[in-house]
Amino acid sequence: MAKQDQQQWDSRYRAGQGPIRQTPRPWLVAHAALVDALARQARQAGEQPWALDVACGTGGVLLWLAQRGWRVTGVDISQEALNMARSLAKRHALEHRVQLLQVDLDVWRPPPAQFHLITDFFFLDRALLPALAGALRPGGLFIMETFNRHWIRWRPETDPSHLLEPGELAQLVASWGWEILDHRSEGPESRRPTDAIVARKPPADA
Repeated sequence: MAKQDQQQWDSRYRAGQGPIRQTPRPWLVAHAALVDALARQARQAGEQPWALDVACGTGGVLLWLAQRGWRVTGVDISQEALNMARSLAKRHALEHRVQLLQVDLDVWRPPPAQFHLITDFFFLDRALLPALAGALRPGGLFIMETFNRHWIRWRPETDPSHLLEPGELAQLVASWGWEILDHRSEGPESRRPTDAIVARKPPADA
């Protein structure tokens, strides 16, 4: 299935049908102050702020973070998308801050306690979420947004297993004992109904 998924996404990007996005997600930009404060905190501790962007696509989130001084690792199954992300970083002379990995997110797992920030936009694999939680450093931020089941109203062909139940994301993250700094769950009246969250992992001394 992974090879089939890769070929499908590569074909879509080559045909110009993939989601070619070179700008950051609005939910991330809305919380820029939190992201910047976390980067400052990391630097004050003598660390380079390091982010992971899951299913990074063509690099809009990567570029935004790199421009703000972050070291960023982006993972995606599509080599075509990663090539576009790499070209985007080079155009802005930021390739030294960006690491791109072609991975199968069904089996790939990030190293534990590695990242200060993890972002995940419009990719849902419930089996991956505990590993993402473990990959975040104490005191780090988790920022995620993806479609909930109301999306079926607009795209009835969507696999329901790829959609959140409204409120599911916030409930899950709260069950980890994390601080929820912001969250949103949109209803069927929205043309792009999503659930979104910004949460902080407890610091080591909590």
